Amino acid sequence: MKRCTALIALIFCMAPLIVTAQTQSANLVKNGDFEKFTGDNPVGWETSNVPGMLTVVSPQPMGRGGSRAVKCEVKDFYGSKIAGFVCQKNIELTGKDLVLSGYYATRSVGKDAAVVIICFQNATGSTIGTVEEYFRENKTELTRFEKEINAPADTRMVHVRLTILADPEGGSLHPGSYAIFDDIKLVTAPPKPKAVVTDSLKVVND
Repeated sequence: MKRCTALIALIFCMAPLIVTAQTQSANLVKNGDFEKFTGDNPVGWETSNVPGMLTVVSPQPMGRGGSRAVKCEVKDFYGSKIAGFVCQKNIELTGKDLVLSGYYATRSVGKDAAVVIICFQNATGSTIGTVEEYFRENKTELTRFEKEINAPADTRMVHVRLTILADPEGGSLHPGSYAIFDDIKLVTAPPKPKAVVTDSLKVVND
């Protein structure tokens, strides 16, 4: 009887840990795997393409988990350097502790960088903060990144923007630079488990 009671107590102690491990928040980004496109534009994302004139965003056949990713590149357009970008706006938050993750590959010319930007918006739509993650090293294969983010207290929505930016120290964009993104996820971080101290358990045979 004592052995049975001890086993039941052990199961109840382990149950919260099992539930926590199995709990995973849903991705707040729609079509973050970039499997859906309408022409050259990923569904659910705004782009810097100019229909019939300029294509700087397009599907790329090197998806991480599926068949496609999204490619943003720099091109010369009537003397101006235009960078491709995709942006998903007005993503409603379900918590303040977030985890941003995904995959990228990039070709950098002249210190151009692939960039992931998170823009925090309050209830009136004003920007109250940003987080920027830069990737400057050339990567021919999709490489994973992950970043923990704490949103400002008044945040109600976020914008997610993927693009290429020039060297912040006065540089300009360079045609030939590109960035490829895939499996972009923004999830609410699970609550951190609290340490539980229990008395030592001694099983006594009947």
